[in-house]
Amino acid sequence: MLVYPSVPRAVLCSANHVCSSRAALPHAHSSRFRTLAAHRAVMKDSAVSDAAAELITSAEAPQLPWWMRMTRWRPTSKEEAVHAELGILNLLRSKWQVEDVPVGPGPEQYMHTLTNNSSSGNEPVQGPAMVLMPGYGAGTGFFFRNLDALARVFNVFAVDWLGTGLSGRPPFTATDRASTEDFFLESLNAWRQKQGLDSFILVGHSLGGYLAASYALRHPEQVQHLVLVGPAGIPSKPEGWESRFASDSWSLRSQLFRLAGHAWASGVTPFSLIRALGPWGPGLVGKYVTGRFSMHGMPLEPAESSTFRDYFYHIAAARGSGEYALRHILAPGAWAHAPLQERLAELKVPVTIIYGEHDWMQPAAGQALAAKLDQIRPRKVASDHRVEIVPDSGHFVFLEQPQAFNAALLRSMEPHLPHGLAAAAAAREDQALREKQEQLVQQMRQRQQARQQEQQQQQQPASGRG
Repeated sequence: MLVYPSVPRAVLCSANHVCSSRAALPHAHSSRFRTLAAHRAVMKDSAVSDAAAELITSAEAPQLPWWMRMTRWRPTSKEEAVHAELGILNLLRSKWQVEDVPVGPGPEQYMHTLTNNSSSGNEPVQGPAMVLMPGYGAGTGFFFRNLDALARVFNVFAVDWLGTGLSGRPPFTATDRASTEDFFLESLNAWRQKQGLDSFILVGHSLGGYLAASYALRHPEQVQHLVLVGPAGIPSKPEGWESRFASDSWSLRSQLFRLAGHAWASGVTPFSLIRALGPWGPGLVGKYVTGRFSMHGMPLEPAESSTFRDYFYHIAAARGSGEYALRHILAPGAWAHAPLQERLAELKVPVTIIYGEHDWMQPAAGQALAAKLDQIRPRKVASDHRVEIVPDSGHFVFLEQPQAFNAALLRSMEPHLPHGLAAAAAAREDQALREKQEQLVQQMRQRQQARQQEQQQQQQPASGRG
């Protein structure tokens, strides 16, 4: 269910359409998409720019000029990316407001945000604000399987880091770890100020977890509780790690390792490859999504898979910006230049860590960090220093086991919620998980029966001829 303005504080409602005062929206066009640049020009000229919004309500794909479709190398555009997100949001039952929050003076200095606040037509919630920050190369749409459940309890803000997802893509000029962290953390703080949030629960996944932890270290007074989901950058690099791949300087393995290290240091990213592949990029992303998100847990439904593939391609193929931060934060092998296991000794807020059972980010590293924190400081709340391991899931635990992840997150947030609310919400997710598991078992039995019937039908003509 979707509410789709592009700037804050529009009063809108309903599924697949928008309700608002026409007097407050003198420049609205509901029949077609407009570019964000055109939108910002409209709002700049409007006397009611703080209250008005450009409405994107069309369910049809944007119609690009024929010459653009025929001559472009990469089959993507901002309009198509926005439309892909619309498809993701239309999978939801709850209502969401979409806004691009300015965080700086430049035209690309804005952070793309989904919110479920009451102005979107939702019922008021009892929980505090919860800010969801995606991982490297991901976007807010990656949380689509969690938003409905969390929206019943929290005032949710799902936000694309600056330079990623559908946020602005300013030139990335950072040259070291400190300036790279400033790029993300200062823009997030500017976003917080624009949203008027004094404090919030901060949830970060993967590299977004590393950055969320860095933000909590820098602004502890703003973070009620830090939740790290499969966080990158906790352990230190083992001594002699490189020798596992480069023991023989003339072997093919060693040469490939050196080549990969050179590409990493030069700022080559996986998304550089997707952009370079041009018209073959969507196929590569499609194969990745189909394979990656059927390995564990609850596979994507066909409608989810096709919509998610489209969304992932468009945010991956967009102009490079925040993706170039990788080499300044992590070394090859995803070892942090400034590991969190050392830095989080200074953490002043409660922290909970959630992993998938098969997460390549090493759940044991999170458990070691929690044990270290237990030795140096008392737990601030019951779920402080807690490490949750969700079975049958990997690095994208919230996508692969959404109900189990939601339940783990809700239980961990019990200290911040009215009595009984977390337990009741987690119980709903546990029940939804059981129902989903039963459905998958039933589907498996039906497929087995169908195969058996097909085999029997194939054998019958052969026996008749004999």
